[in-house]
Amino acid sequence: MFIEYGELSTRLYDLTKPVGFSINGDLEYYYQYLEQLTGTILEAGVGTGRLMIPYLEKGLDIEGVDLSSAMLAQCEKNMALHHVKGTLYQGDLTKLALKKRYEAIIMPTGSLCLIPNHLILDILTSFYEHLEASGTLIVDLELPTWFNEQEVSISNYPLTDTEGLLFTSTAQNMDWHQQKVSYVHRYELVSNGQVTQTELSHFTLYWYGIQEFISLLEKAGFTSVTYEAGYGKNTQDSLITFFATKPDNSTVN
Repeated sequence: MFIEYGELSTRLYDLTKPVGFSINGDLEYYYQYLEQLTGTILEAGVGTGRLMIPYLEKGLDIEGVDLSSAMLAQCEKNMALHHVKGTLYQGDLTKLALKKRYEAIIMPTGSLCLIPNHLILDILTSFYEHLEASGTLIVDLELPTWFNEQEVSISNYPLTDTEGLLFTSTAQNMDWHQQKVSYVHRYELVSNGQVTQTELSHFTLYWYGIQEFISLLEKAGFTSVTYEAGYGKNTQDSLITFFATKPDNSTVN
């Protein structure tokens, strides 16, 4: 019944969050840490290349991985449009088996919150195993302070004079025990006043307490865990960025 990150949701994402678009300053915030690195960086959940492509243009050695084939196909198109070349992988983050290790792995803007919480330790362990010794993991998490049950929002986005996308987001409920909020997202392609294509997505976001997530990072093997709210501009912000290091004495199987 539902599809996650299909053709229409990918088109809408690329339209509303194009290459180089900075969400609350994430593009600049991450770059200030990455520009000093000399090794290869991996962006988990690379999507359509919103961050990866500008970083390639700035000379960073960065690769991307995503589960969605539609997102990766659009990322390939966007790289061609921007005349850059980069390496992309399609894969499940819990089962990554890439043949290299990275100086840093990043997952900005709360994308990690899309991962079901029973898989989060598998994800963090996978990241740990794909880092070089002394490598850094930088990830964002978001606390759903803005969530309102049963709230409905409708937006429309013209594509041409006769065609556009209609997006409807319906907030379902907040599950305090499972630490998740859920939505139903409806994407409709409208041509000459007729709906010609529809896509439904069951959109779920998971959250963690700060100390809870620090404990998960440490359980996966990370050390020197720190965090910062609001990209350093707002200590009361609901977006939290975590930094974690893989110890020097780690060995990779």
